[in-house]
Amino acid sequence: MPQKKYQTRLPDDDAERVDEFVENRDISQAEAVRRLIRAGLEVERDDGDILDTRDMATARMNERARQVGTLIMLAVITLLATFLVVAEVGLV
Repeated sequence: MPQKKYQTRLPDDDAERVDEFVENRDISQAEAVRRLIRAGLEVERDDGDILDTRDMATARMNERARQVGTLIMLAVITLLATFLVVAEVGLV
């Protein structure tokens, strides 16, 4: 598939972050830019706004906290039910 060429200018701090990305992954600058663009396009919302990755991380943490909370509640209910059964049988 033919590829289009894009050119852009970056502020120094963004350029430094791209350079770090390149160095940390031992890839070309062009490959780094392709990956970063793909990642950015993946977090774009349907309405065109860009999702704040911090909001995404918070949402994932909140979901994980709900899952852990549910597991803890199930464990407590199981322990209570076990205690009630044992108490009913007269072992306690």
